[in-house]
Amino acid sequence: MKLMYKPLSYFLIILVLLTACQAKAVTENAAGSTAKKYSELTDKKPITLAAPKRIKPLDVPLINQMDPPRLYNGCEVSSLAMVLNYHGIKVSKNELAEKIDRVPLAYGNGLKGNPNDGFVGNMEDGPGLAVYHGPVKKLAEQYAGGKTADITGEPIDVLYKYLTEGMPVWVITTVNSVPVNDWEAWETPSGIVEVTYSVHSVVMTGFDEDYVYINNPYGQKNQKVDKQGFEKAWKQMGSQAIVIER
Repeated sequence: MKLMYKPLSYFLIILVLLTACQAKAVTENAAGSTAKKYSELTDKKPITLAAPKRIKPLDVPLINQMDPPRLYNGCEVSSLAMVLNYHGIKVSKNELAEKIDRVPLAYGNGLKGNPNDGFVGNMEDGPGLAVYHGPVKKLAEQYAGGKTADITGEPIDVLYKYLTEGMPVWVITTVNSVPVNDWEAWETPSGIVEVTYSVHSVVMTGFDEDYVYINNPYGQKNQKVDKQGFEKAWKQMGSQAIVIER
């Protein structure tokens, strides 16, 4: 009896295990099938489009800061006037020059003006320096209101994205759109500020693999500048940028 019982026991145990495995397989297959169908219906992967490598320069009206009445140091307001006029807001560079906040080039106590507070010095004939994004945004809001976006500090790809969507970008760079080393430390009423007389403002209008296209208020429309040099100069100047959104 023992010899017959032992094989029979093994047989029953194996049969039970096989039955359990088959049941598990059926359950898993069913679950997998259900999950697959659910995924097909509700969890489709979004289509990811590669960022464009180029955008044809936008037709931004050129405003020359040297045209009468000239603004010898008025690149920032001239560039802003280009952006505003592109969006159908009719305003002259000289009107903007009258409304921008201003600070002295030098105070009586020896302190210097801070471009974060307003245009430093004489914009019309000099001597003067520049004005940074803060006062320019404040001025732009008087014309474009809530559509004014200060994107200072954003990665350069954000600026390129705005260009692909048809929006030119006001930026602070350098005269030749390359990094510079002629920096000075100015003591201002609000603290030490690093400045350079090579500062310049332009409007980004387009880009491709090798170049950025700018409207230069010195009188050049869609000027082609080296992309790497431009990006480095823009970052060196604090990654300052403003757009008027649609």
